[in-house]
Amino acid sequence: MERSEDVVMDVFEKAWNERDRLDPAGNIRSYIFTMVKNRALGMLRQDAHLNKVTGEMAHLTEGRGNENMEEEEIEKWLLIDRIYVSIRQLPPKCAEVFTLGKINGLTYVQIAEQMNISVKTVENQMGKALRMLREILSHKL
Repeated sequence: MERSEDVVMDVFEKAWNERDRLDPAGNIRSYIFTMVKNRALGMLRQDAHLNKVTGEMAHLTEGRGNENMEEEEIEKWLLIDRIYVSIRQLPPKCAEVFTLGKINGLTYVQIAEQMNISVKTVENQMGKALRMLREILSHKL
């Protein structure tokens, strides 16, 4: 429920910030519903990917004790975990752009269409996300 409220709040904030560009004669209600749907689908994709990675990690440790896992493999999964934790520390839009681009493999154009933002905004958000992740991870590593 809390995440649903976050999605709706993000969408209304975005709509408010872009109110000058909205056509009052257009179907604003439909536009907002589409924005909510796209944002929710993006979050579901992100969750699905995170669940997949978590499942892969659980599968790797099943049937073997951690002491039998090679140290390199453990370090690899710890690094992946640190990266995902760091992504969750990003502002929501940065995290979504980063996840869609770097994890889900979408192009900047596809991200812009899905999030209803310009390609330039995607570029800016991706740059901001990468800078912030470098900063966050430099302290953790």
